[in-house]
Amino acid sequence: MELMIQRIYRQSIFVIIPLSLISIFLTNWDWRFSLSILIGGFIGILNLRGIVWSVRSLLGTEKAQTKMMVLSMLRLFVIFSILIILAIFNVIKAYGLLIGFTVVFIIIVKEGLIAAKKGA
Repeated sequence: MELMIQRIYRQSIFVIIPLSLISIFLTNWDWRFSLSILIGGFIGILNLRGIVWSVRSLLGTEKAQTKMMVLSMLRLFVIFSILIILAIFNVIKAYGLLIGFTVVFIIIVKEGLIAAKKGA
């Protein structure tokens, strides 16, 4: 599992950074869109890291489902708070965030399917 997570991190970085650089040229040097792609990818990676951390820390503990729910709600609150603050200051664009987050999500699904195929 650790190897799969490391591959997800590495592939996400190798896709998000060039995608962000390409978007600078395609959007007439609009740095906010490019930054939004980077932030969306970074949030996707941090969200995965938070999920992995909470699952590992709660394995074998009592009432793990309740603790996992509380940690997930706290993580989502922090993510939305950061995004709202960035949106208020007009630093990010919604489509850029969506692109960055979607790329990371697709990589997670791809690596999960590869791991499931190897395990079956």
